[in-house]
Formats: sequence, structure tokens, C-alpha cells
Amino acid sequence: MLSRLYNLWATLRTGFWFVPTLMAVGAVGLAVIALNLDAGLPEEEARKFWLHSGGPEDARNLLSTVFSSMVTMATLVISITMVVLTLAASQLGPRLVGNFMGDLRTQIVFGTFLMTIIYCLLVLRTLDSEFDISAVPHIAITIGTALALINLFALLFFIHILARSIISDTAIRRVNRDLRDSISRLLPAKDEGQPPVERPKADDVLPADFDEHAASLWLSEEGYVQAIKYAHLVEIACRHKAVVRLDFRAGDFVMRGSHKASIYPGRLPEPGLVTEIEGAILVGEDRTEVQDLEFSIRHLVEIAVRALSSGINDPFTATAVIDRLGAALGELMRRELQPEVFCDEAGVVRVVGRAPSFRDFMDVAFHQIRRAGATHPAVIIHMRNTIARLAVNVRLSSQRDALYDHAVIIAEAGRCGASGASDMADIEGSYQAAQMALK
Repeated sequence: MLSRLYNLWATLRTGFWFVPTLMAVGAVGLAVIALNLDAGLPEEEARKFWLHSGGPEDARNLLSTVFSSMVTMATLVISITMVVLTLAASQLGPRLVGNFMGDLRTQIVFGTFLMTIIYCLLVLRTLDSEFDISAVPHIAITIGTALALINLFALLFFIHILARSIISDTAIRRVNRDLRDSISRLLPAKDEGQPPVERPKADDVLPADFDEHAASLWLSEEGYVQAIKYAHLVEIACRHKAVVRLDFRAGDFVMRGSHKASIYPGRLPEPGLVTEIEGAILVGEDRTEVQDLEFSIRHLVEIAVRALSSGINDPFTATAVIDRLGAALGELMRRELQPEVFCDEAGVVRVVGRAPSFRDFMDVAFHQIRRAGATHPAVIIHMRNTIARLAVNVRLSSQRDALYDHAVIIAEAGRCGASGASDMADIEGSYQAAQMALK
């Protein structure tokens, strides 16, 4: 249930319509409240300097001007936004458009324009040129004027946001923030006094005759696995006295008839078991960050790979991405990774799944950047310096092995791409430093 709620919240948060819609509804309420306040406003109060005190024709002209100006301004802002997003998508990657759309500040600015337009339209329709001056809704007109002033400052603020959003460092910080939030949400912090322990391998805890007697449940849905409710699966398996093994994990794309859950012993004739297991697996059209840590890592990698392309050739952006990836990997090394084995209250293994190891995270973070940056000695050296800095966080032999193996293959890529003796010497020096740090 929590996974579905978080997935719904992530969809609403990154959707560009949710906050503006709420603000549009608020505009209706504000118009009703302002008009009701005007109904009980004494005539002497309406003459205060800060309130609108003109006649009905002046009020209509003022609100009409504000309404048409806001429509024009909103159209201009949308046009500029589309141009900037097109440029940002070509340089930083189309997936980052969702990060911009999910920015609450951007949604509030657009909601402010929409709110003002709807408010002016609702108040304008109540004005009649035959009104006596005492019947003019002075408070409502004043609020419309104040909203117009707020929109002018909102426009300046939006231009500031838009200009900064296409700067690569800003985009990197935004994606990195999402990644670190996902790490904190999905992975528990290790207790300081508790010694680190390698998580058990899935195949080691299964019955010896699992493959022989297990029945296969082929998924009937197609799409990306957004979340797997392991606690619910444990409850189902415990109730049916079964063991369930999944051959996929959150973030994988599953096709009908190609990915399965194995049930031991075979219980597929029970239709209720099949329905319950499929109900515990959330499959959708898009890959999300609900249970998928690699999601944000791939966003950072995409920025670096595009920066290293021949059309852009920006190694400085790539090194900035490597810094953020190194910090995230260091945080992963200090936390417990997602488990693959889930037991019931009696300690009996009930569900065995798949979860990324630290080596998997290293592969996702560095493989593509290494290939794209093989001809950039500065990128290769920076990657190996990052590995050397990560050595202080090593708690398990598997972490050390993953770092060492990546240092080796990065060195090989650097040797193949180096074009001069000086570059080769720098690459070898960084390799020796990484080796020393990992001893």
C-alpha cells in the first residue's frame, strides 16, 4: 500500500497540472470570499486609500486589462519554457524534463498565472456597467490588482529559475538530491556498533530440489516493475506454506511470458495464489524511483555521457557528475543494501528476490562514463581518484573487490585512449594511488 501511495505521490509531484489545478480551485474560493466581503462593506470603508474606489466602468476596464495581460504573459512564459526545455533536453537529456516539471517553484509560478486569470474572469462576470458605485466589489477589484503585481514578481522569479535550470551544475544537484533522498528512504543506516555482514545469496537458502518441484507463474502484464510488496508476498507464501522466488527486480522491464515467479512446491492450480502474487507486483508504463535506486544514478550518468559526446565535449560536467556519483556510492557503502531473502516470523525463508549489489551500482555508475571518457585523460584520472577516495568507506570484501576491478578496467581504458606520454604517466600515477588506497 505504501509503495502504491508513494508511486501516486511521485506521479502527482512530477506532473505539471496538480499544483496549478489546486491553485485554480483556490481562485474560485478566493473570488467567492472576496465578493461576499464586499457585500457587507460599509460605504465609508470603501473609500480607504488602499481599496479600489472607482465606478463600475473603471472596475471593468481595470480587470479586463489585468485579465488580458495575464493571458498574454502566461502564453509568453509557456513559449519561452518550451524553447528552454528543448535546449536542455538536447544537452542534458530528455529525462530531466520531468525533474524540471516536478520543481514545486515552477508549478507555483504557473499556478499563480492561472489563478489570477480565473479570478479576474469570475469577478469580471459579476460587474455590470449599470451598478451604483456603492455596489462595486471594491475588495475583489483590489485583490485582482494585488494578484497582478504578484504575477510581475513571479515572472522575474520564474526567469531566474529557468535560467539556472539549464546550467549543468544545477541539473546535477537536483538529480543528486533525488538520489540521496531515495538512498535514505530505501536503505537503513548501519548501527555503529554492529559489524558489517555480507548479505546471504539467494541460491544458498533455497531447498535443494527447488528447481525440480517449483511451478512457474508467468507474468500477465508488460511494463516496468515499479515496486514489489515483499512483506505482502511473505504473508501470502506463509499462508500457503510455500516459497516464492522472483527472477526480476524493481526497475526491470518485464514482458508477458518471459519473466516469472517460481512457487515451491508447485501450487499453480490454486487460482487465489496466482492472483495474490500478481497483485503484490506493481507494473507500470514508466520506470520510477519508488524502489529503484539505479533510476537516479542513470540520470546522472546520462548527463555525463552527453557532456562527453563529440557535439558537446564538456569534460568538466562529466567530472562534476563523477563527484556526485562518488559521494552517493560512499553513502551506499555505509548502509545495508536491499535484502534478497525474506523470512516469516518463525525465521522460515518465504520469499527470495533479486536486488542490486554494490558491484551492480558501480557498474551502472561508471561503465558508460568510462567508455565515453576513454579519450579524456582528465575524466579517467578523476574516476580513479574517486575510487581511491571511496576506499576509506570499505566495510566488506565485496566492496573492495568491486572498487579494485573498476580501477583495473578504467586503467585499461585510459591506456587505450591516451595520446601522449604525459597523459599515460598521469593515468598510471592515479592507478598506483588507487591500488595503494585499496590495500
